[in-house]
Amino acid sequence: MKKIFKWIGIVLGGLVRLTLMAGLVLYPVGMKKVTKTYPNITVESVKIPTDADAIARGKHVSVIWACTKCHGEDLSGRLLTNDPIEGTIPTLGTIPAPNLTSGTGGIARSYTDTDWIRAIRHGIKPNNRAEIFMYVSNMSDRDLGDLIAYLKQIPPVDTNSPGISYGPFLPIAPALGIFTPAAELIDHNAPHPKDPVPGATVEYGKYLSAICEQCHGNGVSNAVKNWKPEEFIRTFRTGVLPDGKELGPTMSSKTFNEMNDTELAVLWLYFTSAKP
Repeated sequence: MKKIFKWIGIVLGGLVRLTLMAGLVLYPVGMKKVTKTYPNITVESVKIPTDADAIARGKHVSVIWACTKCHGEDLSGRLLTNDPIEGTIPTLGTIPAPNLTSGTGGIARSYTDTDWIRAIRHGIKPNNRAEIFMYVSNMSDRDLGDLIAYLKQIPPVDTNSPGISYGPFLPIAPALGIFTPAAELIDHNAPHPKDPVPGATVEYGKYLSAICEQCHGNGVSNAVKNWKPEEFIRTFRTGVLPDGKELGPTMSSKTFNEMNDTELAVLWLYFTSAKP
């Protein structure tokens, strides 16, 4: 019995040593990815409107493109990851979604139109470093312009969020390919989507499906292939699946409650017409 415990200890000790060695190798690789700079990105011009209709539309865009999901209902920011127990060994670190308002601690106090475009479409900060989570690059010019118009006039909220800091585990994730900063995935020279024409078309549904692909990739059509359109819409209105089960907290969020019936209907149309 003692020999068994001895060998178990040796094996476990070896695994711990291998894990630590792998971490020591992978950590600098991951840190290089999350702190990489992108100084040569060309930021295109986008028309930023000022009329009330565009600003109201920009508010709608901010919700259905999940800005409020990460930055909070009032867009004053929130912590995406945080090691909450003081005195513990940090694991993920602290990753804040910044305050988008013009209040104290808000980026709108200094952001130019170019800064907004660079951050939203390219996932890059004014200092040329990557945004960690910013996967909305395939937004049309009109939606982007209306969104920025809205962001520039939202009420200021004062915050004092902590700065970004990395624990030992978070940088290892990109080194392993578990996640990649958006700026690394985006084709910065790709043509941008044409301004969609709202209507009951597969093309409009395909454009809006980019919202779903942020979390689900391109596999949504498999899950809803046999749903009726009224079941699809009711699911997102009530948070209850056709089989009676409840959606998770993310899927029943305001993002989808804000979508109108036309937007939900064309999503169903696209997903049920797309190849599995």
